[in-house]
Amino acid sequence: MQFLKEKLNLRLYQQTILSSSVEKNTLVVLPTGLGKTQIAVALAGLRLPQGRILVLAPTKPLVLQHSKVFSEFFSPKEELSVVTGATTASDRKNALENAKIILATPQTVKHDILSGKLSLKDFSLIVFDEAHRAAGNYDYVFIAKEYMKIANVPRVLALTASPGSDAEAIEEVCANLFIEKTESRDREHPEVREYVKPMVTDFKFVELPDEFLNIKKHLESAIKVRLEELKQVQIVQTSDIKKINRKTLLAIQQNLQAKISQGDYSSARALSMIAALIKIWHAHGLLESESLGAVKSYFETLWRDAGLGKTRAAKDIANDMHMRVAYSLVLSSLERGLEHPKLSALKEIIKKQMEKNPKSKILVFSEFRDNIGKQIEVIDELSGVEVQKFIGQASKKEAGMSQKTQIEVLERFRAGEINVLVCTQVAEEGLDIPQVDLVVFYSPIPSVIRTVQRRGRTGRQHVGRLAILITKNSRDETYYWAAKRREEKMNLLIRNMNESGAEREIQQPRNEINLDKFVPSAEKKEEKVLIFADVREQGPVVEILFSLGANVKIGALKAGDFVLSEDVGVERKIVSDFVASLIDGRLFEQASKLRSSFPKPLVILEGNFSEIFARNVNPAALWGAFSSLALDWNLNFLFSENPRQTAELLLTIAKREQLGKKKPVSARDEVKPKTLIDMQQYFIEGLPSVGPTLARNLLKHFGSPRNIVNASLEDLQKVDGVGGKKAELIKKILEMGWKTE
Repeated sequence: MQFLKEKLNLRLYQQTILSSSVEKNTLVVLPTGLGKTQIAVALAGLRLPQGRILVLAPTKPLVLQHSKVFSEFFSPKEELSVVTGATTASDRKNALENAKIILATPQTVKHDILSGKLSLKDFSLIVFDEAHRAAGNYDYVFIAKEYMKIANVPRVLALTASPGSDAEAIEEVCANLFIEKTESRDREHPEVREYVKPMVTDFKFVELPDEFLNIKKHLESAIKVRLEELKQVQIVQTSDIKKINRKTLLAIQQNLQAKISQGDYSSARALSMIAALIKIWHAHGLLESESLGAVKSYFETLWRDAGLGKTRAAKDIANDMHMRVAYSLVLSSLERGLEHPKLSALKEIIKKQMEKNPKSKILVFSEFRDNIGKQIEVIDELSGVEVQKFIGQASKKEAGMSQKTQIEVLERFRAGEINVLVCTQVAEEGLDIPQVDLVVFYSPIPSVIRTVQRRGRTGRQHVGRLAILITKNSRDETYYWAAKRREEKMNLLIRNMNESGAEREIQQPRNEINLDKFVPSAEKKEEKVLIFADVREQGPVVEILFSLGANVKIGALKAGDFVLSEDVGVERKIVSDFVASLIDGRLFEQASKLRSSFPKPLVILEGNFSEIFARNVNPAALWGAFSSLALDWNLNFLFSENPRQTAELLLTIAKREQLGKKKPVSARDEVKPKTLIDMQQYFIEGLPSVGPTLARNLLKHFGSPRNIVNASLEDLQKVDGVGGKKAELIKKILEMGWKTE
């Protein structure tokens, strides 16, 4: 593959950053629009002779954007491939095996690593775009760890415009991506100042009308009543609404849940009140910052939950006089045509921008989908404006936009067919629209990373403009100043990182502790065990199994979450999900499937067992469920405290079954066999509690599937592995009349 380096013209600061990234794993922090991708292109060209290149980005549109840039500098283009969830199996296989440069989403790469389709050993560079995401359980963390562990000549380049608002967050990103050096430039840095266009920020303050203030008064009364009761029992220190926020309420909720999990049920009433407070606080925020329509929609959700009896908190809210009055006032205000003054302010801002420049491109960021319809409605009243929504793929109320539709909308926006996009958070990263003239924050947000990402959509090639709508005397003002302080703190950290050279020593990843270390040397097995995992289990347990050396195959299992041998299937239950699955009926449905599919079904209950009794369920009902599952369904329960213990337990059982007892493992989610002999075995494996070994024993004994079907109860029991109960079940399945219910 040829690198067309003559087409690449790097600025001085890009060359300086490139020099560092050649030598060390580097985190690059640059304002949006200053050419982070070009640095990645240059480093890829330098590293390509040493191995393949992998470029990762969080979303498909962003991956396609990188593909467009990289294809300008590398030839032939056929050796550059895009791999996302939408890539066909054949194209994916070809890309993973043959492409010199792969551009992909981290979800697909992680899946292919775990399934054994991709090894990172021969990659000489991985680029992590939007690197601030490398925290917690995000897929970047797993990929980086695996890469640094096995790659022949590893090099990491991490790119972001906003690494985090505090030193701990930045340190976590650096540690997770094995960063050795940080190269950062803010907008005031002398090397980049001439390339950064000015940013003009306009603040539009609005005041709530009297009707809104009346609704707000009733919501605050509902909040205050609960705060005063909680103060009396010393759960909160104050009943002053101004000194309470959602973060405080969530912290109190967590503490109360911990007390209940330890057997202190005296906090149950307080916990329910805190849950109600969080919901009322949300409605209060919608009223202050968003729209009456959004408040109405949220109230309807609360009433529906109360009617279904979902939580005590929902019932408490539905029975609250102040909440009922507030809802009534919302409805009457909407009937009279009242709405939040931000909507008319938004319309006026866009009108002035279009009068100033009819070819303007404008982004409006909205926090709630429920608001977007109303925002589009008022914008659409303006002449010469073509407005469109730009939202994510999933929602409880609507299907959302597919990535294909998102890409089409962006192309129309880029071409000028659409001049206003009303966006949710999905548009904060990866939009390649260099001439956005105006960005509107319908509401300020406290997150500095999201603020920087949103603002970076404008001011790339000429003076940019940002308009922020703020409701006076509301949390809007609090959020704005919080984000501003955090951004100042982040910029100071970035400058300090750059001035100090910001070099770090990295801890090379080591192989995870393997359970075999506890087995005497003479008894250690070299063979890998095979574990089938359901597609829903692509999380920490599967990652840990992979790191422990298991061969994990992911697919859609007909029963259970893991298959460890022909006899053993496992349902993994998180403590928090156990009660929920008991209430909605999933628990016994899953138990039925597990019991009918495996002779030795297991349930692993993961987490703090005492937390089960912190739920709003009669303990007698829980003990009854456990008794039924154990005695009626013959399910064996095992317990673990966390995903690591679960993984080690699964691996131990798989080794015992496959290496110790030589039992094969199979999952009937696999592609159906093609030869007649294999089809016969597959057919017999479909019988209850019949795995590969027993299927072969039956076929050897009777000679054909027909003879097995026609065999008597006594003849079936002559086969090794078939007892009386199993023989009766097989006969019942084969002879019982079929009917639909």
